[in-house]
Amino acid sequence: MKNNLPALLLSLIMLAGAYVQAQTRYLDEVFNDVDVTTDVAFGFNVDALRSNFTDQAQFGADMAAVTQLINDGEDVPLNYFQSNGQLPAEQQTALKLFPLQMDVYTPADDEVTDRPVIIYLHTGNFLPPVINGGITGSRIDSAAVNSCKRWAKSGYTAVSLSYRLGWNPISEDPDVRRGTLLQAVYRAIHDTQTGVRFLRSSAVQGNPFGIDPESIILYGQGSGGYVAQAYNTLNDYGSEIAGLNKFIGEDGLPYVLEARDGTIDGGPGAIRLPDPLQEAGIDRSISMAINAGGALADISWMDEGEAPVVTIHCVRDPFAPFGDGTVVVPTTEENVVDVSGGNVFVQQAVDLGNNAAFAGIPDGNDPFTDRARSLYGQTFDYILAAQPTITVAPSPEGLFPVVLPINSLGGNPFTNESGPWDWWDLATLEAVVAGTNAALGLTGDDAYDAQVLHQQGLAGNPGMGAEKGNAFLDTIQGYVNPRIMCVLELPENPCALSANNTNRLENATSIFPNPTRDALTVRNLIRTPSLITKPPEEMSGGFLFTFVPWKESPKNRRYTTTWKRKLWLKYLAISIAKMLRLLRPLLMCCPQSRRSLKPLLSG
Repeated sequence: MKNNLPALLLSLIMLAGAYVQAQTRYLDEVFNDVDVTTDVAFGFNVDALRSNFTDQAQFGADMAAVTQLINDGEDVPLNYFQSNGQLPAEQQTALKLFPLQMDVYTPADDEVTDRPVIIYLHTGNFLPPVINGGITGSRIDSAAVNSCKRWAKSGYTAVSLSYRLGWNPISEDPDVRRGTLLQAVYRAIHDTQTGVRFLRSSAVQGNPFGIDPESIILYGQGSGGYVAQAYNTLNDYGSEIAGLNKFIGEDGLPYVLEARDGTIDGGPGAIRLPDPLQEAGIDRSISMAINAGGALADISWMDEGEAPVVTIHCVRDPFAPFGDGTVVVPTTEENVVDVSGGNVFVQQAVDLGNNAAFAGIPDGNDPFTDRARSLYGQTFDYILAAQPTITVAPSPEGLFPVVLPINSLGGNPFTNESGPWDWWDLATLEAVVAGTNAALGLTGDDAYDAQVLHQQGLAGNPGMGAEKGNAFLDTIQGYVNPRIMCVLELPENPCALSANNTNRLENATSIFPNPTRDALTVRNLIRTPSLITKPPEEMSGGFLFTFVPWKESPKNRRYTTTWKRKLWLKYLAISIAKMLRLLRPLLMCCPQSRRSLKPLLSG
């Protein structure tokens, strides 16, 4: 595998280097320096790892006391945040709180004060680094820091956000593994909601981070990818959790209980403190959800009208399936729960019309888009004996499949790569391991070994290092940024109609399907999605445009604001005139063609 790294890096560098054009804000790194504000506190809530839930009486009394302090607007005593081992007996508590913090990255010397926000949700199996059996797992991972710096240099406000942890992946009881994972995702959704609300509220309190509160995007890596996709799609507790058998425990109760764990929109529960930002009614909506290496808990969660989704996913990811499959514990390789990977849920988003905002990026716009589209419909050898091949979906616009060589060391499929964009420093790892062992009082054979963790990490990420990781970040942001620009309708986005590409209409048009029943597509090199999502009942004549499933909502109104401009009338007139001119010779000379086009033109 080591010998494959130079070729891999060369292909990634060539892919990035082939994309040569004028520097464009939000697409390219147009700033040289970044300002970073670290450890910004945005809330706190119950720490699932350190709280003593078995002492119900004391825990309940602590919850009541802290809730009252929150309602009164008073500070919570420090002993609720400190571990009991640091406190005298009279100050010890059953309830422990997790302080929520974020690091904010902004372009230095930028005069723009309404920047789109990208929130980075880190990986880590919902456990701290080292304890999670790996090396990464915090908001200061190499991939997190460098991704945020890159976005800030491109003109965004980037935020690396912490969320509460707590999963029991090593339990021998599959019911515990599944239940504690779903509960961990649910807590992380709540913490991300608090982060979104905090940023949105900051915009009306001096706007210290210079953000556009209506342009907030989630980017989740690994476990953070599960959170980002769940955040975007989990909307109804009754049907999407309590109504699905796989989320019901052996005791007959849902793994997540609103009365205990809080409501879907962040309301309080028996082990969830109230969130003042949620109680103030601050909006938690997002404009887009991006995933790198995670999956969607259940495909039924996806609905028409949700925010667009983008996914970067290794085709042979052994832990988070690329298609429909089962989440596997990275350390024990035990099964947890069935989920849907990017190959499935991105295609579903396309079929629902949710990804229409960037479907109009033309071929040849950038090498990253061309590479992704070249893989659609392709079949590859797979890593499971029961599934020898896997096929990329036919048209998952928004999916970048990462195809890496099969890496089954010793016949072990779990050494295939799932996060090739991750990297770490061995010296730093040794310091973290030493600190973890000291904090937990681990010695001898019970202690964590930095060299063992390092070698295990290298087995699943051969050639790990800054060079490889940054090459993948080049590709990720090269693919993601144009789609962000289209969704937010940012200046110079590749989906915008311009006078220059209007002139490219002639001889660049195709019509399909023929014959048609419900919809007719006329596609040309421009392919502007903001000009093809008008409700069918408002179209004159019923042809010349693709009709996507329509659902009136604030999101759809945002994506179709272009229709409120007068420009579409001019475009429509030009399109009809040129189309009729192109079709006229065909209709005049070929009776058979006229018969085949009749149902098409009748709509």
